[in-house]
Amino acid sequence: MKSRYIPRLVSCSILLIALHQGTFAGWPEDSLFFDRKKGMLTATWHQPFSYSSIKSNHAPLGPYLGNGDVGVVAFTSDNSQTLKISKVDFVTDGWTDWAGSGPAALPVGGVTITVNSPVRSGFVTVNRPDPSGFNYQMDQLNSELRMSTATARQVKMKSWMSMAENVIITELTTASKTPVVISVDTYADDPSTDYATSAAVNGQVAQVSRKTKTTNVRWISHAGISTRIVGANTALQRLSDAMVRADFQLTAADTVYIAVYVSGGGKTNDPQLSAAGKRLSVLDEKGVSRLKAAKTAWWKDMWTRSYVETNDSLLDRHYLSSIYLLASAYNEHSPVSGGMYGVWNMDDRMMYHGDMHFNYNSQAGFYSAFSANRPEIALPFYKTVELLIPEGKRRAKEEMGTMHPSWKGKSCRGLLFPVGALGIGVFYNYYWQQTMNAPFNIPLFSWYYEYTGDLDFLRDKAYPYIRLCGDFYEDYLQKEAFGGTYRYSITTGGHEGSWDLNPPSDLAFVEQTFSLLMKYSKLLGVDKQRRDKWNDILTHLPAYKVIMPTQTPNQGLPVFAKNEAGWDLPNHAIQMHSLYPCEVLHLGSDSARLQIARNTMYYYEVSQKGFTGSMNALGLSAYVMWARAGLDPEILVQSMKELIKTARPNFIIADGHHCAEKTTVIETVNSMMLQTVDGVLTLFPCWPKSPASFTRLRAKGAFLVSADYDGSAVSSLNIFSEKGGVCQLKSPWNDAGITVTVDGKPVSVKRENGVYAIMTRKGGTYEISRK
Repeated sequence: MKSRYIPRLVSCSILLIALHQGTFAGWPEDSLFFDRKKGMLTATWHQPFSYSSIKSNHAPLGPYLGNGDVGVVAFTSDNSQTLKISKVDFVTDGWTDWAGSGPAALPVGGVTITVNSPVRSGFVTVNRPDPSGFNYQMDQLNSELRMSTATARQVKMKSWMSMAENVIITELTTASKTPVVISVDTYADDPSTDYATSAAVNGQVAQVSRKTKTTNVRWISHAGISTRIVGANTALQRLSDAMVRADFQLTAADTVYIAVYVSGGGKTNDPQLSAAGKRLSVLDEKGVSRLKAAKTAWWKDMWTRSYVETNDSLLDRHYLSSIYLLASAYNEHSPVSGGMYGVWNMDDRMMYHGDMHFNYNSQAGFYSAFSANRPEIALPFYKTVELLIPEGKRRAKEEMGTMHPSWKGKSCRGLLFPVGALGIGVFYNYYWQQTMNAPFNIPLFSWYYEYTGDLDFLRDKAYPYIRLCGDFYEDYLQKEAFGGTYRYSITTGGHEGSWDLNPPSDLAFVEQTFSLLMKYSKLLGVDKQRRDKWNDILTHLPAYKVIMPTQTPNQGLPVFAKNEAGWDLPNHAIQMHSLYPCEVLHLGSDSARLQIARNTMYYYEVSQKGFTGSMNALGLSAYVMWARAGLDPEILVQSMKELIKTARPNFIIADGHHCAEKTTVIETVNSMMLQTVDGVLTLFPCWPKSPASFTRLRAKGAFLVSADYDGSAVSSLNIFSEKGGVCQLKSPWNDAGITVTVDGKPVSVKRENGVYAIMTRKGGTYEISRK
């Protein structure tokens, strides 16, 4: 089998060389795969869609673009397109609504491109659209929005954005024999007494700005939008305090570029219009071409990091479109992390202030980054969490009574996070009596190290954060006599607003915290004197409460309750955090305990219809939990497809409250195909008896794995070792032996209890076959 691994630095060079060929050069298999998927990753509209049809204070409902800092959502008329714009760190202070008081994300403004030509009539039929009439496409594979107007003198628009700087380009062409007059309005969003705007013409650049609240606030944010027309003589005029118009003529001989630069944001009260104007003033056609080439290379690299073939078009589409959503919302370009809605804060009254919810919603948006071989997607999340640490320490010391009245006057070390925060590093919202909001971040900190082997990240970021959570639990847990010995109990909100004794949801985070502290302190050679305490807690944690289900239908089998009192509702599996994201219960765990976990998952997600009847089930990771428990994959696939069928025309599953967490389908499918179970790579542990394959999934230990499955057995397998070290592999051929080669040379392996240990070298690709 030909190796599927090419070092990333080399791959980028190959991609840049091959841009004009339009292929994923260097990876023939990749090129063939994505050529087949282009159609399913292109959403098409044959009729105009107005602002009212895509208006949203939650997930984007229209065609969208994003580069981790700036978000764009489009809407249209027969003769115009508007790109509505937001910036991830454009956040006001002092906003109050039902969700709380404090910071809130806002939109900045937008750009409307209008073709001044009569609208044609009578050219559209639902099933047979006129090719010369209105057409709109969102091409996710190339990250482009393409529009053909429904005007007598038709104009074609192609919009895209740089992934390295905040430049949005719209290319305009026409086949009209006579010139077409184009108007471009650059506007700041709704001026009001709360949010001041400005507008000005600076040479050939139209500039507007929007400012957040200025009274009784801790900071003022100020963002700007600048527009320059490249390739045409332009007349500009200031229309109001919030809008500038540019007019020019488009001819068939021209390609004209509308270049938009989005600037400012943050807490500095500076829209950076001067710098934006200078950047646009030197941008010419060659500069636009360079931006486009870099954008194309970025997306080719992003797409080819990894992918799966499920041989189900619905699953494949949502899997790949979820990668598009994540990469657009969060990446290395992000100055801070976006909230649940990524970079698409398109309303002044975003749901939950456009915040990060720390009791699963925001973390779930990053669950898939690691196994999907895109760990850098999570980097802005760590930036934001680190900004919150000082205030989290203060709250643990001074606000325990706010979390719950029973803790009034008491203090803890470590971190206490409320549920909500904005990515710029400011909390708001309530505690909802939960103490897991800071520990909920531990899996993400741990996984970056586990999947990449980045020891510096472990030492400098992950371990210090996990230790702070351990400090909190040391002070918060209550040591009490129990059954002739003692135990460490926790009373907290297992669910929003509840107050529970020993909820499994929280016990799983306690176990994960101290298990990782034990492991990492030994690896780093630190905190030896603390390990006895940590081990004592681990060996004296309460067991999860087991009950018979109280709701019908059920299987009549014991399940884990949501707390020690036997709480049994509602129909979600929060008590199974032990399976995921905490991973303290897995396929290698005690069989009796694992069986109860399986009973619990079946009871809540199938009998009580949690999979399809709870809007939280996907992001809450119930789907991943099912795969990690090794339950019936057919049920899992059908449940996912039922949910995916509800996706909007832009392929996003929108429930009115959430967004990025719906991408957890990626991790679900990855876990069905590959799991690292207690350090051992396990292939297709929860996949139906149907053909499938995966390419370059990332496993713990910094291994990139590719495998094919023919419906009954693994037919090919190779493993790239990014860091070197021992790779443990459960034989995918049961009792049959394996043969391992690298560069065509045999490699010796050790076998124990069906697990093979392969000593790998850094940069080696290991071909594995049945002996």
